Amino acid sequence: MSTPKVLWMGAKKTLTRSEAIEEYAILRLRFEDIKRLDYLLNALYEERIGLPHDCPFSAADLRDTIRTCFFGWFATLTDQDGRAVYAFNCLFTLFPHRKAEIVTVQLSLEAVHNELQQFRNNVASHSRAEIEAHLKARRKLRDDDVFLDLQSAISDFKRLMESLIAEEPQAIPELAVELRRMGVEHHPAFANLARTATP
Repeated sequence: MSTPKVLWMGAKKTLTRSEAIEEYAILRLRFEDIKRLDYLLNALYEERIGLPHDCPFSAADLRDTIRTCFFGWFATLTDQDGRAVYAFNCLFTLFPHRKAEIVTVQLSLEAVHNELQQFRNNVASHSRAEIEAHLKARRKLRDDDVFLDLQSAISDFKRLMESLIAEEPQAIPELAVELRRMGVEHHPAFANLARTATP
């Protein structure tokens, strides 16, 4: 009988508001990449994107590569490394009134953390030397229970982020100024703020 997972709940470290805004900017940039990869992956699955006739690989091959990149990026959201940006620390600081919803999504991602980290470490980023570790990590994400939990976690996180982004002008009124200070205000991830920012 397997031991049930103990899931992390709440912030892993306390951030000042300034630190939280910087980590949030990084998270927003990461979320933009995740959205783009997710769009490409779904469009290829639904055959809404076609490859040129002289393409040296199949659409299925490209899907597999994008899927590897997508899960590698998605795994970074719950990275345990102290130097990494853990996705939820800044959210708890900047959106305290949404704590219950943030915790729900956090638990959804933490439930698939081990499988995603195994995939990232053995396939997407580090590629361990043992082929069996590589294949095992790929198979694990295809397991029915893990796959369903993963799809749920992806949907939950996307929905949460979209709702928080819509709330930025009220929850983080200084964000546009801070993005200009960081030099990232023109990145497409922040187009929603560019339309409303004052010089």
